[in-house]
Amino acid sequence: MKNVVIAGTGILGEATAYKFLKNGNNVIINSRNEEHLKKIKNLLSPYGKIDYIAKNLKDRDSCLLFYNEIKRQAIRIDTLVITIGGYIEDTIDDLSGLDEMVNNHLKIPLLLINALLPSMNSPSNIILVSNSDTFEKNRKNLLSYTVSKYALNKSVKLMAAELITRNIRVNGVAPEYIDQTFEPDRDYTIMRKLGDLPTPPEDISEVIFFLADENSWINGAVIPVDGGHSLI
Repeated sequence: MKNVVIAGTGILGEATAYKFLKNGNNVIINSRNEEHLKKIKNLLSPYGKIDYIAKNLKDRDSCLLFYNEIKRQAIRIDTLVITIGGYIEDTIDDLSGLDEMVNNHLKIPLLLINALLPSMNSPSNIILVSNSDTFEKNRKNLLSYTVSKYALNKSVKLMAAELITRNIRVNGVAPEYIDQTFEPDRDYTIMRKLGDLPTPPEDISEVIFFLADENSWINGAVIPVDGGHSLI
């Protein structure tokens, strides 16, 4: 039975926890809101062993405190999924989102990985969340968000190269817009058709699970999961 840690658990993290639980994994979820985590634990406990660590991951010290709790519980991590996000529109004339976007999408993921490396098993894997819109499009109102995600894409490849000798794979998934609803056992496939903008979180969690548990030969990839909407 493998241990999966999901940091920054929102709707995608919830769907991802559900997917891993249904396939026999232990799951530890994280966010800064303990009541939110309790609700997810209560909802998903029928599907397997799930626990939570309430911690606001905002800087190096908080990431180290999170590691200390993982170490205290003697958890060895097989899969680390980082879904910390957020979305702010800004431009070069108004860089109001720069600090928060760089912090959420680049700095905190890197600091958290750095802190948790001593608890990662060999083999193990790390999965980050990017955005397919940043590959080719140049939206004029998303400067800080796009730059941060673009840097994250390159970080996936750099970390994958660095961690090869430790038998740790690093990959990314890249949805565009994530539908903000989730219910266990629903038929999410009836909610979308190819080319739609909203992607059910289950579609993304399927790819996360595939990268983690069903394929051990993909490394350094960022896979679009948007039904082709970013092609339009």
